[in-house]
Formats: sequence, C-alpha cells, structure tokens
Amino acid sequence: MEFILLGLLNGFCITLSRILNGQLSVRNGALNASFVNHAVGFVSLSLLFIFVAEPVNALPQDVTLYVGGVIGALYVAVNSFVMVRLGSTNSIVLVVAGQMLFGLFIEVYRFGFEQVGTQFLGAVLIVTGVFFKGRLGFQNK
Repeated sequence: MEFILLGLLNGFCITLSRILNGQLSVRNGALNASFVNHAVGFVSLSLLFIFVAEPVNALPQDVTLYVGGVIGALYVAVNSFVMVRLGSTNSIVLVVAGQMLFGLFIEVYRFGFEQVGTQFLGAVLIVTGVFFKGRLGFQNK
C-alpha cells in the first residue's frame, strides 16, 4: 500500500514540476526552463547524495545506460514547451497515453500478446479518451 501512495505522490510531484516548468518556459523558453530544472535537480540530488547515500564505487561502463539521462532531459524540454500550449491536463494525458502504449509494446514483445490483454484494454481506453478529449478541442483558451 505504501508503494501505491508513493507512486501517487510521485505523480503529483511530476505534475506540479511540469506546470512550474511550463510557466518558466513561457518566460525564458523551453530549453532554458529545462536547463534550470536540471541544474536545480543536480544540486538538490548532489546534496541528498552527499548526506544520505552511500558512495558509488564505480559508474556503469555500458554507455547505453546513460541514454536515459538524455531522454529525460529531452522529455523535460519538450514537456515545458507543450504544457503551455496544450494545458496541463492534455499534456499529462498524452504523456500517460504514450507511456502506456510504449510499455504495452515492450510487454507484448517480451511476454506475448496473450498475457497483456487487460493492459491492452486499458491502453485502448486511454487512447480513446485522449481522442475524445482532442475532439472537444486541444486549444488552451
């Protein structure tokens, strides 16, 4: 139960972070907002690491393991740009739909379609909801 609550809290934090970054991007541009986000995050995590975490003995040698950082930075920049144009609900629903569809793709590839039927139904419902919401207008007026 505590992991479910932690996951929900994480969702709230991500939403609030995206909204604040969207506002920052209006004033300074999406790339600058992303830079500020990552600089402040780096300082915050560095302090947390110094005072809480155990030292890292060795960093991973496989370069592909660092691609997640590039994707994360791109996500923040794109989301800062899109948030103010589509609004927070539309942006977040589209991100969740994209995550659900890609996660489903990975699970179908790993486990086969038979074991992901319920997830497929959920993905179809999310994408259908995004479609209907889009038909009502994606413009932030």
